[in-house]
Amino acid sequence: MKKLFFIALFVSSTLFAQMHWEEDIEDAQEQGCRTNKVVMVMLSRVGCPACEYMKGVVFKDKNFTQKFNQNFIAVYVDVKEDFIPEGMTYFATPTFYFVGKDDKVLKKITGAKNAKEFADALNGLKRR
Repeated sequence: MKKLFFIALFVSSTLFAQMHWEEDIEDAQEQGCRTNKVVMVMLSRVGCPACEYMKGVVFKDKNFTQKFNQNFIAVYVDVKEDFIPEGMTYFATPTFYFVGKDDKVLKKITGAKNAKEFADALNGLKRR
């Protein structure tokens, strides 16, 4: 009976995998240090078609989000409304910064990609 329960729990968690967004960058960085995860900061804006594609398609892909949530912590920053962390510049939205320990930027990605391309771009990123 216990086996059946855990199998059902696992299956349901993979069916409804979704992106977990943190609201505060400092909290996300602290959590990243505790859990040994990289923090992804998404610089975005309302009305940006590429941003909407990433949020509405890529970040809702259950295969992508399940793997992403195991290794990363996501923070959404609206470039028109929110504080943009020092050193995080953008030419276009979306722009993604991947931050490791000691606030060191590990990678920057500009623009939208499909789930496979975005996942491939994240390969090899790990806490340093």
